[in-house]
Amino acid sequence: MPSLYNVKVIVLKKGSGMEYPYELDKDPNLWLDEIDLLEIESLTPEEAARLEEMVQRDLQSADFTLTDEQAEEASRQGDESLAQGLVEEAISAYRRMIQADPDSLDAHLRIADAYLLADMSFKAVRHYRKAARSHPRRAEPHFRLGEVYRRYGLLKVAIAEYRKAVDLSPQNPFYRYRLAKTLFEHGEIREAVEQMVLCMQTANSDAFYHYALGDMFARLGRYEEAVHEMHLATVYAPYDDYYSACLGIMHLHMRALPQAAAAFRQAIRLNPDNPSYHYLLADTYRRMGMVKHAAAHYRKAGRLGAYDSAFVRRVRDDVSRSRE
Repeated sequence: MPSLYNVKVIVLKKGSGMEYPYELDKDPNLWLDEIDLLEIESLTPEEAARLEEMVQRDLQSADFTLTDEQAEEASRQGDESLAQGLVEEAISAYRRMIQADPDSLDAHLRIADAYLLADMSFKAVRHYRKAARSHPRRAEPHFRLGEVYRRYGLLKVAIAEYRKAVDLSPQNPFYRYRLAKTLFEHGEIREAVEQMVLCMQTANSDAFYHYALGDMFARLGRYEEAVHEMHLATVYAPYDDYYSACLGIMHLHMRALPQAAAAFRQAIRLNPDNPSYHYLLADTYRRMGMVKHAAAHYRKAGRLGAYDSAFVRRVRDDVSRSRE
């Protein structure tokens, strides 16, 4: 039989139809308790089972003890490697942390995040789930699982994980916002709005959540409520030009042209070199019959160069549809 750490294996996840190749000499810290089945080329199933038992025994008997200082150094090395884009080196460092403390929440979250950067989501999910099992009262693993599932369009599964995160950390507004956003995307509109309203109870002075709720109302055609929330966003973030522009767009939907023009002028004061804002203000002046003012801002937009044509076109189309 070949050397224990010089065997090429194929990991088959039951029912998935996916195969992931490993080389044990390169990855001797394979988490065999997470694997459903090992098949080793040229070995019978009985031999493969015996080899798996040998590997498990060997890993369990190895001395993976790290001092607190060594664990902190591994964490620092992992973070520095990740910051430099050296994902494999970061993963190796985080593995040493897990070897020292297999139930470390921090280590499992860090290595999972690194696997996501390496586009190895199946491994990231494995470590998030390990963290969730080891720390059943912590919300972070469930939230991050929700993020992964949402990223791949598995909205129903993502919602379930977000719910767990919100139940464990009900005062975290971002967790509830993500739940609301995903519910909305899944077509569960009523609960999505309810969750956003609950979100506002813990984040009422945060402009972002007023913007998010306003955007949700706008998508539902509830423009009066959207204007209210966008206005609050500008109150709590008075130097954010984008929120002012969004308020202007909501006023356009309400056919409140003077108010829309005022909001676009404020956006331009905050960011005078954004040509898209000049186009939106010019369109508004044109609708108001203020031809000279409109022409001046069209010229200004043209001098500023390229603008977000898709954004401006979408605003024009949406406003036109809301008037039908």
